[in-house]
Amino acid sequence: MNEAEVLGKVAAERVRPQSVEGVQDVLRQAHETGLSVIPWGGGTGQDYGGVPRKADILLDLSALSALVAHEYADMTVTAQAGMTLTDLQSQLAQHGQFLPLDPPQSEKATLGGILATNACGPLRLGYGTVRDWLIGITVVDAQGRLIKGGGKVVKNVTGYDLPKLHVGALGTLGVIVEATFKVSPKPETARTLVAQVSPASDLSTAAVRLWQETRPVSLLLHEDTQGRFLVALYHGDAIVTQEATERAGAITQACQLLVSQVYPGELVPETPSTPVQVRLSTSPTEAVALHNAAFDALAETGATLDTWLGIGALTLTWDEVSDSALTGVHKALLLAKVRGVRFTLLHGPLSLRTGDLETLWFPAPSARILHERVKEALDPYNILNPGRFVCGI
Repeated sequence: MNEAEVLGKVAAERVRPQSVEGVQDVLRQAHETGLSVIPWGGGTGQDYGGVPRKADILLDLSALSALVAHEYADMTVTAQAGMTLTDLQSQLAQHGQFLPLDPPQSEKATLGGILATNACGPLRLGYGTVRDWLIGITVVDAQGRLIKGGGKVVKNVTGYDLPKLHVGALGTLGVIVEATFKVSPKPETARTLVAQVSPASDLSTAAVRLWQETRPVSLLLHEDTQGRFLVALYHGDAIVTQEATERAGAITQACQLLVSQVYPGELVPETPSTPVQVRLSTSPTEAVALHNAAFDALAETGATLDTWLGIGALTLTWDEVSDSALTGVHKALLLAKVRGVRFTLLHGPLSLRTGDLETLWFPAPSARILHERVKEALDPYNILNPGRFVCGI
């Protein structure tokens, strides 16, 4: 997705600094002249959130892609924000380690962008979110000053929790230039169980038993034109994953799911690059009921449904911007209101992102005043991504 599609205008100037000092220079100049700055990584999450009210400088961070340090004995890694997750995983794999995050389009998604959008995938069930793995961060603030928080060791509790402040802030509080993560040993094996769900299946019981008795690292309910499928992914040594999938097969059979198959490796449906996508969030215990309600309300719009069981997140995806997709988004928002669940527009065209703020996030956060005060304290002249955050902050 290009700048015009995301911003509704082409930024006046695209700047690609070659160093952290270069980023500081850009922010200092913007602060002195009142120009707005739009941080840009891989572009995979730029249509999430509101359209910035001003777009004077597009700050391209792709040149900041170096691996700063990999302390593999301490199981930590530090990298610049422009490095893609795929490139980082390749570096970590040389020492049998990985960062257990699986946001969409990991070959394009940069570490800074993943942090700024709090992006994650189904592995969240077994490994947690990016907040759980981030231990240190370096940010250039709206005045061009270099700010560091956290550290490069796992046990670090000194000072204000700056890392978590910038996770999910959409680049409105500072420009992330470097991050330190703890990492995990790369699993010896992976196995995936896939079972088809039929009207006679006891899906809710199957989901609970699979989580409690076999502990998958992701448990996904996927539905498209081919049917409804339960997908359980297991990590561990060969004995552990074999025993887990055998037990999972017995559970799915007892709950009357159709013939299940076990595949070597990770066979989890990928979230495609898509122009229209929303997420509904509820409690884990209500996830199956929400999935069923969404299918009944939205199946005719051509949506693909992916529910992260054990988490309570339902993603609705449309392959193209069409009348059906736009109708589907508004139906999903109505469903969220009726059922009292959260609604988020993850990807959408300008026609959705420039209208009613409810089509971006629902409900509005109760901590809006606090968000506004933090923004005012860290970016008093509203230079960074003005208007992109919740409630147009």
